[in-house]
Amino acid sequence: MSVALPPLAVAAPPSLADQLQGLGRRWRILLLSTLLAPALAGLLLALSPSHYEATGILLYDPEAARLPGANAAGPATELNQDAVMASQSAIVLALPAAAAIATRLHLDQLPEFNPALRKRIFPLSLLPAPAAPDAATLAQTVQTHLAVSVQPGARVIAVRFSARSPDLAAAGANLAMQLYLDQGRDVAFQALNDAQSWLEAHSAQVQQQLDETETQLAKARAGAGVVAATQGSTLTGETASRLAASLVEAQAALAMARARLDAATEAGGDAAAANAAVAPNLLPLRTQQAQLASQVKSLASEYGPAYPALVTARAQLSAVTAQIDAEAGREMQAARADVAADEAQVRTLQAALAHIRIASQTEDEESAPVRALEQRAEAGRDMLRAMTLQAGQLAQDASLTRPEARILSMAAVPARPESKHYAMVLSAATVLGLCLGVLLAGLRDTLDRSLRSGNEVRAALGVSCHGLLPVAARPEERAITAPLSLYCEQLRGIRTGLGLGEPGRQILAVTAARPAEGKTTLCVSLARMLAASGLRVLAIDGDVRCPGFGRVFGLEERPGLAELLRGTAQLPDALGRDKLTSLSLLCAGGERASALDLFLSPALPALLAALREHYDIILLDVPPAFALAEARVLCRMADLTLLCIRWGSTPRRLAREALNLLREAGADVAGTALTRVNPAAHARSFYADAEFYAPRYGGYVTK
Repeated sequence: MSVALPPLAVAAPPSLADQLQGLGRRWRILLLSTLLAPALAGLLLALSPSHYEATGILLYDPEAARLPGANAAGPATELNQDAVMASQSAIVLALPAAAAIATRLHLDQLPEFNPALRKRIFPLSLLPAPAAPDAATLAQTVQTHLAVSVQPGARVIAVRFSARSPDLAAAGANLAMQLYLDQGRDVAFQALNDAQSWLEAHSAQVQQQLDETETQLAKARAGAGVVAATQGSTLTGETASRLAASLVEAQAALAMARARLDAATEAGGDAAAANAAVAPNLLPLRTQQAQLASQVKSLASEYGPAYPALVTARAQLSAVTAQIDAEAGREMQAARADVAADEAQVRTLQAALAHIRIASQTEDEESAPVRALEQRAEAGRDMLRAMTLQAGQLAQDASLTRPEARILSMAAVPARPESKHYAMVLSAATVLGLCLGVLLAGLRDTLDRSLRSGNEVRAALGVSCHGLLPVAARPEERAITAPLSLYCEQLRGIRTGLGLGEPGRQILAVTAARPAEGKTTLCVSLARMLAASGLRVLAIDGDVRCPGFGRVFGLEERPGLAELLRGTAQLPDALGRDKLTSLSLLCAGGERASALDLFLSPALPALLAALREHYDIILLDVPPAFALAEARVLCRMADLTLLCIRWGSTPRRLAREALNLLREAGADVAGTALTRVNPAAHARSFYADAEFYAPRYGGYVTK
């Protein structure tokens, strides 16, 4: 017949309070980790060698290194400046610089930088000896001792070098700064040298091309008839220029001659105007003529026509007028001749100029290659002059170049070693130890699958825990010798919780999941306490294969339960008596091989029924549930079953499986009891049922 098992309670996830209580229960792990971590850190700091750190200061100032007259760069933004300073720091920390420091200071001969030279102590001496570092590894090690920092918003670079020797620390920092300056100077000189080399090579190439162009130009000029001594023009061009100038002069002279002739012609009958226009040099004669005319007029008004002075004046006036007319006629003829001559000259010059222009166009077409060569030659000469000027400027730059950084302060030999920061390291180690302790304590509490309180029993198994029996000296006698002790109080709690002696609760089977759980001790102690209270109590040792009553009560030779079931002994002969109480005892007997057959026989139910008539309470000490099948048979025949669980030892899965086995066998498991409880540890466990172990209850119970 199958038996329906009640569902087991599902354990709820632990709350924060439960987790904190779990840490409190593992306070030793927490305390040990918290104290051990700073102790080890302090020991390592004390044993670690001292290091010295030397610091040198560099000033990066490219403005001071710029040559006079050089173009200044635009104002740098803060971001650009930070990027530039970061690049300078990277140059100081570069692997080539670290390798140079290692080489110049012979760091490969120091144990600090060469693990192969370090002394090895046991047990490290059992390991293979480390090899000497190569150049790259040594440079990387030097980098770990070298540090560079830049002040925000400034161009100040602090170079630090740490070593076990103060002199080596100062030498390393100073050498790092000097290598940085040398590297900057070498880069500048190399750039200038490269530029000069390029200019020299390119200048030679340009000079060669210019020479070839000059040669081609001379040949082209000779073939095109270009006169290089004047202005690079051709002979035809020179002739055309002169003819044009002569034509302009001839046209000007013609215009003047025509103007004089036109002025005389337009004067008409006005002889004076015509004479003035043609012969301006006759002005003195005309003046004399005017004076004589005035004199004649004056004399005519006063004297008669025969007046001698008047006659003389008129004769002089006629002579002067005739002279003027003759001279003016000659001048008119000369003017006409000049106009004709100038017109002929202009026509001649115009014809010659037209002819020479036709010839010049032909020559211009032939001299086009010459002009192209002249332009190429001029461009080459300009380029050569510019490159010569730039080469001279570079030569000046090479002689005046200054480094972009300078040393503000050399690294001094440090007087004191670098601080080991004991307070900071120990504080960090303490915090780390505390965190590690919390982790280990939590892990230990999580991995502890044993049962340590009634709450855990109820959560894990779904049954009540009626008592927590503490560890005590001679617990079998304590129920009599110390009735007010905590041990006896827990026994009374088990009796009350199980309701022993009430109807239907007369026979109690006491079992456990595995041996050494304290079930026999609990059974004997509970039986003595019940007997001392005046009840008729019988304790039966049902663990036939591993009996315990004979050892406790000194009844090894007396027949027992096995003999009664087999019928080879009578009940009065098998019953024994406890020396301390009125407790009746029935030992296991000596029939161990066929114990299960005896328990399955009808004799056992008949025996129990007969014993019910004579005793108020019957206690059965049953074998462990996992050990023997007899345990499940005896528990099924009992009214109640009490499962003993060893405190902090029995795994939950084992206790749960034992409970399932008993229930499947038809046993009525009325509860559990935690045995062999450590009172001091349980009092600090923060469980609710640990309250009774607190010192404040000293007036109620005794130890």
